[in-house]
Amino acid sequence: MAVNNEVESKLRETTTRLEHQLAEEQAARLKAQEMAQLAQMKSNDEIRKLREHLEKAQKETEELRKQAESGRCAIL
Repeated sequence: MAVNNEVESKLRETTTRLEHQLAEEQAARLKAQEMAQLAQMKSNDEIRKLREHLEKAQKETEELRKQAESGRCAIL
């Protein structure tokens, strides 16, 4: 009987250790996913800002081109 108790005790210890390890790995994966999502949001925001700046620059360029074609002087 002592052997059975010892085996059961070791099984419980191993199970507890593996459950703890699994919980730690799940928490690490969740944190990594959150970090990746945050990085994606920042990237999307930066892309949006760059697109807005590009559109603004294109509009300004078009306005200056129209002014040049109409013969008006544009001082930069």
